[in-house]
Amino acid sequence: MSEANANRRTLQFVGGALKDRDFRFLWYGGGLDNTSRWMDAVVVSLLILELTDSAWQVALLFVMRWMPMLVFAMVSGIIADRVNRWFVMMVSRTFSVVITAVILVLVATGDIEPWHLLVASLGMGWMFVLEFPSRRSFIFDIVGIRLISNAMSLETINSTIGRFLGPLTAGLLVQFSGFTGAYVVLLIGYSLAFVSIALVKSRIPVQASRSASVLRNLASGIRYSWDSPVIRAVLMITLIMNALAFSVEALFPVVARDHLRVGAGLTGLLISAQAIGSFVSALIIASRQNIRFHGRIFILGICLQLLSLFLFAFSPWYVVSFVLLLLLGFGSAGFSTMQSTIILIASSQAMRGSSLGVLGQCIGVAALGGLAVGAVADFLSAQIAVGISALLGILLLIPVIIMTPLFHRQVTSPQEDVGAELGVGEASKEQSSG
Repeated sequence: MSEANANRRTLQFVGGALKDRDFRFLWYGGGLDNTSRWMDAVVVSLLILELTDSAWQVALLFVMRWMPMLVFAMVSGIIADRVNRWFVMMVSRTFSVVITAVILVLVATGDIEPWHLLVASLGMGWMFVLEFPSRRSFIFDIVGIRLISNAMSLETINSTIGRFLGPLTAGLLVQFSGFTGAYVVLLIGYSLAFVSIALVKSRIPVQASRSASVLRNLASGIRYSWDSPVIRAVLMITLIMNALAFSVEALFPVVARDHLRVGAGLTGLLISAQAIGSFVSALIIASRQNIRFHGRIFILGICLQLLSLFLFAFSPWYVVSFVLLLLLGFGSAGFSTMQSTIILIASSQAMRGSSLGVLGQCIGVAALGGLAVGAVADFLSAQIAVGISALLGILLLIPVIIMTPLFHRQVTSPQEDVGAELGVGEASKEQSSG
């Protein structure tokens, strides 16, 4: 095979899941939503920093956004298994538009207060956790096991594009058009995401029985996830990473202002550096046609992420800090892509949403981590808080990684139903060809 043909086949596989119409609209909607969410996070951080001049208030915003994940994630996983997943996503998109519109009015009239932003962040957090397991389970339903790694890599690419454009756009809009202009763009972004999800045609039947009580489903989801060595390993690592690594990202605007001495525009550019690294990494993962050891990508991504974060905390130069966040993003793509992919592959169809709900519960500890790093940042500095969190993460993950099977064992699926494994698009092709 010629090099040109090989490159063409690689490019075709990178966009393999995008051949499915419904996945394309999910992907478009996810891109608009991700861009808006990352822009939202930077705009609201800069706004509350201007209103209060408090690193603690900035960290509290992060806590409010992630607290619902800590409280509600497992219930949202049960909802994903017992309620139409498309409907759940539409509810989430609707409330995101409403919340943003209310904040826009308050900002435009000059009536905005810090508590408004805290409540809005809490509301957006509820919408994110509600959608989290439903969206990922719905993606698996559509593309199937053969394309799930590709689809989740495309999701990561989507997220990283948003992570680049969102903060960059936020910083520029705040600097040149103020907070009102920024919230107008946010409202447009969330509204377009709503339209894109509304255009999805697939309505996957509910897989789990509704006869069992919610408490019994919660217990079953926890037991199922813990009994699987692979899922258990992902959950343990997720707990550490979200408590210590991701919780400090809320402090990046504070580090940029107080340590690197830059304004809103360069702050947005600095934060978007992660997205550039994540985009390149996710593109490489998406181009791989036969990933055998998902866990190795997962673990290597973690190691690169934590090391880069630790060095970033003590970098005195903007350019070096930018490069370190590029590397952090490169590792983050391996972690985030494989985190959901491993659980989707290792879970049975009826327990997929519940397993993702347990994962969301572990992600939710970022709220508690945010409280801790916010207190340290307020007492010492944001820079020291980031460094301490990264070092603790490295020390705790070393024994966990050694004890888990992720690095040495391939992830396999318990799914026996061919149609379910292939996904609705691939299953129909198999039936027509048979």
